[in-house]
Amino acid sequence: MSDKFADVDAAVLPASPLAAVARHAAAQPGLRERKKRRTYETIARVALDLFDAQGFRATTIAQIAEAADVSPRTVSAYFPAKEDLVFPHSADAMERLEERLRDRGPGEYAVDALRSWIGELFDDLGDKHEHARERTRRGVIESDENLRAYERRQMERAERLLGDAIARDLGTTPDDVAAQLASAAAIGAMAAIGRVHEEQGEVEDPVAHRDAALALVDQAIVFLRGGVSELRAHRGEPPLRGPESA
Repeated sequence: MSDKFADVDAAVLPASPLAAVARHAAAQPGLRERKKRRTYETIARVALDLFDAQGFRATTIAQIAEAADVSPRTVSAYFPAKEDLVFPHSADAMERLEERLRDRGPGEYAVDALRSWIGELFDDLGDKHEHARERTRRGVIESDENLRAYERRQMERAERLLGDAIARDLGTTPDDVAAQLASAAAIGAMAAIGRVHEEQGEVEDPVAHRDAALALVDQAIVFLRGGVSELRAHRGEPPLRGPESA
């Protein structure tokens, strides 16, 4: 999944003083916010192009600043770490996952909140152009050990967030091995689906591509939800029920 579950884009993630710029815009953002967002996206876009053309390590902040028509100081203000340029929406994605898991309704399993979050990430990919850029980003990540390690840390953070939420589903604590195993299984399943999604190559029909990937996600969620339900039953806990089931 990546930025697949990166964006999830797809974190561990250093907090930027301008992290709010990467968040979803409000319904009617002000001029200042729109300008910040455009600058943020422009810097990230030209940085990815340079990383793809000449390599992550070989590309300097000064080169990125020149290509984006901003100062090096501006680049560093928006992206405190060079790696952040490859994962421009990861902090936002992790915030959204945390919110989804925290604010889920009665009877909603953690893995259901995970499914909603993944759907949002696929929506963010948008059209063929965005899918092509995601493949480019994937290539840049795979070419550099530090970027791969950075991505692993993001996945680990997502696993911890999900593990905490699953522990609540099980009526236990995050250090419970069962919660940790369930979380690891969920993240592993999503990563496997992400790899299948990426290996499809060039996308002619983004909507069909998205629907096919989400169909795989839905199958995994059925399996994962069933596993958590069985764990609850094994511990003598009743199934999670919403208000309509009370």
